[in-house]
Amino acid sequence: MANPKAEKRDKALLDLIRKWKVIEDTTIKSCAAILKKSSNPIVQTLTNAIRNDSEKHKAILQLIMDSQTKKAIALTSEDLADVAALLDKHVVIEQQAIDMANEAIEMSKDAIVTQLLKLILDDEKKHKKLAVQMNELKFRITARVT
Repeated sequence: MANPKAEKRDKALLDLIRKWKVIEDTTIKSCAAILKKSSNPIVQTLTNAIRNDSEKHKAILQLIMDSQTKKAIALTSEDLADVAALLDKHVVIEQQAIDMANEAIEMSKDAIVTQLLKLILDDEKKHKKLAVQMNELKFRITARVT
């Protein structure tokens, strides 16, 4: 017997994800309008970054929707074991990028350049965190810990 509260919650989540995906589509369209209107390289680059993030968000939201409506997504320790060594190397690479970004920020005397470097630094930190989390997941899955 299905849990009515869980079904209601799952449906509400799916509805929210669908609405959120529409917001991401709106953001992408808004970015397209900005890109058509401005030829400034800073505006162009940052707008493209926003658009790319929204495209990524849409893909993640679609994965979540598919897991709710088509086939549940699964991740096994074997899935992660196959890439564990690569993830370890990736963490090192991301740390190198973080170190370089910090150094560049300290060297920069231009406010706009500093802000752009900080934007990249935030992304590099996020990338490292994701790689570390994926690597740690294999241990949690094996131990059945969440």
